[in-house]
Amino acid sequence: MSEIKPSNHYYIYIKRDQKPIPWNIYDPNPPSELGLSDYYTKVFQAMEKSLKISGLIFYITWDEIDELPSYGQNVVAVVLGDEWCRIPKYFHKVKAVFKCLGISPILGCNPLLKPSLINLLTLIQFLRILVLRLPWVVNYQFYKFKSLLSCTAKIPPIYDVPQGYGNSKDLPIKDIEARPYELFFAGSLVQVPLPVWSLKYWLGTPKTLSRKLMVSSLNSFKEKYPEYKIELSITPGFHYSMNEGGNSYSERMMNTKICIVPRGTSFETIRLFEGMRYGCILVTEVLPPRWFLDGSPAIQIKDWGELEEILKKLLTNKQLMQEKHQESLNWWKNKCSEAVVGAYIAEKLNLLST
Repeated sequence: MSEIKPSNHYYIYIKRDQKPIPWNIYDPNPPSELGLSDYYTKVFQAMEKSLKISGLIFYITWDEIDELPSYGQNVVAVVLGDEWCRIPKYFHKVKAVFKCLGISPILGCNPLLKPSLINLLTLIQFLRILVLRLPWVVNYQFYKFKSLLSCTAKIPPIYDVPQGYGNSKDLPIKDIEARPYELFFAGSLVQVPLPVWSLKYWLGTPKTLSRKLMVSSLNSFKEKYPEYKIELSITPGFHYSMNEGGNSYSERMMNTKICIVPRGTSFETIRLFEGMRYGCILVTEVLPPRWFLDGSPAIQIKDWGELEEILKKLLTNKQLMQEKHQESLNWWKNKCSEAVVGAYIAEKLNLLST
């Protein structure tokens, strides 16, 4: 497998002061610098099967949006982790950009109609993101205006792509009725400890407040309905949850019927795709508009106070549970799987080359 050579060139590019790292996408041991999961390895392998052009240079980066090692109509940027919805400054110098987490932030709540501390902090974070991304938006609009004046130059597109799963294992899918746990969540409340003089330490962030409200609702449900098996594990961080020994994160995810998906800094999280891949019933907060999320079977709630009623409705209706389970599996297969996303990237690049 490692002897197979792709028809295009792939490089992992982390920071501008570091050289890009060559990556053979068929090598079973990819470079560890970016923490690549099997997801994008398989996405690019699927893309290679449908791509009608060769000799492209792919730069895969986490959040480097200021510059790339080289530019041209043979260069494609893939940005996996920028949570600030910024528009890469180099977008006009490359063939295309494929970006996780989008380039347009969403507010996800209405602080005027439903005032609360979490909605206020969500609004503040939203406005902060708008300000932080302003230089990149100005740069984008400048080149867009310049393109209109010239009537010849085309603005290279920026395409949304899913984050996919993190460290999930390939496991046989269990039927929803064969899963011993009704509900499972393992993750952190506070990702990075804050100093006591920080305002966020006292007020919290949208992520920490949302997760604390979620945990409070889950604990209340556990006390009220002890007949249901609910696994709730608060850890120092999400990656800690996935890497801890014993009954692995993947196995526990496969053993649960309902996967709770609270927001991170962004509303779109890796946990969403992991749960979908395993056929879990997803209960999440508002999701951003994306081609691979619009119409998804995930149950979206505006307030974690609604959780009890949603869980009661699901857990007392086996037919509904079975339907939502199958809908998750189908959505993963038809919208978010490696084969579909690989074909999507290939299709867009093929069209740009005609």
